[in-house]
Amino acid sequence: MTSKAQTRRETLLHLLNTAQEPLAGVILAKQLGVSRQIIVQDIALLREKGANIVGTAQGYILESRSRENLRAAEETDKASNDALGCSDDSEAFERTFKVHHSASQTKDELETIVSAGGRIKNVSISHRAYGALTAPLNIETEGDISRFINDIESGKSAPLSTATSGYHYHLIAADDEETLETIGRALADKGYLAPLLPHELPK
Repeated sequence: MTSKAQTRRETLLHLLNTAQEPLAGVILAKQLGVSRQIIVQDIALLREKGANIVGTAQGYILESRSRENLRAAEETDKASNDALGCSDDSEAFERTFKVHHSASQTKDELETIVSAGGRIKNVSISHRAYGALTAPLNIETEGDISRFINDIESGKSAPLSTATSGYHYHLIAADDEETLETIGRALADKGYLAPLLPHELPK
């Protein structure tokens, strides 16, 4: 069964593939009935699957052969899921959230996400000197949170986000889009959700 998010990303790819000129992010967001933030996240996911989407001053363009790369990546993913006995929709709903908080608020941030129904797949930062750094987390339960916090404290180390003054990103998976929206509101209510910088927004 194809999810709503998957259908939207397929439509986004089709729009880019058939466009004769770059498409601005705000135009894509309007056509698909979503926010610019979701367009940014969808494009990031499509790129991960092999779509050669390039951002220009005029908007996004899709370079040649990207559709073939994407199809090959999707077939590989399906083969892997079939071999593991997993459904193709097991992690169909995902979103990257940009957040900001102190090291002492890490436990509360993770609990906010998990209690709202989210699964924290990783944490990443964008460092000026070291570039993009990503570490897997796979936190789904309160027990996972406790073990993670204990590992940090017992090792006398600090969360990855301390290298970027508390700014970082989490890839969150959930059972549906509504849960992702709930997580976003919960993070915003606590002041953890960080605004995107100009270069992070679609053209």
